[in-house]
Amino acid sequence: MASLSTARHRRICDVHLLLVRDRQVFLTLRRGGYASGLWQVPSGHLEAGEPTDEGAAREGLEEIGVRVRPEHLELVHFIDHRAPGEEPRLGVFYRATSWEGEPHNAEPHKCAGIGWYDLDAIPENTVPYHAAALAHIAAGRAHAQFGWGRAPSMAVQRP
Repeated sequence: MASLSTARHRRICDVHLLLVRDRQVFLTLRRGGYASGLWQVPSGHLEAGEPTDEGAAREGLEEIGVRVRPEHLELVHFIDHRAPGEEPRLGVFYRATSWEGEPHNAEPHKCAGIGWYDLDAIPENTVPYHAAALAHIAAGRAHAQFGWGRAPSMAVQRP
């Protein structure tokens, strides 16, 4: 049995905003920095003292110019993820049930493109844990793990 530490462990929390229309999800193409050249769900780090739903709504306004009231967000997925050489993170995915404004590239210095993609056919060059989460969401699964070196609970299938 592993020994238990009395020190509290803390993790970075990433919040994600899903806009879905007719089984298509809105994605952005990262420019520069982490995962440059990969598609992603609009997302970012949770700020200190910020509830996850408010963080997802804030990211929607900052990245794609849409206003989403927190009461119009539905929690759809939670993922424990880690990338090689990085600390583990928690990813919280909310689906907007309604929003104001048409999504657009509100951060052209960080985003090289935008688009709507079939939830079952996202681009090959999608951030790996986002691709895994989207596959789980499409299958109706609320929780997943990614990058822990264990057999995944569901492999991401590509057509």
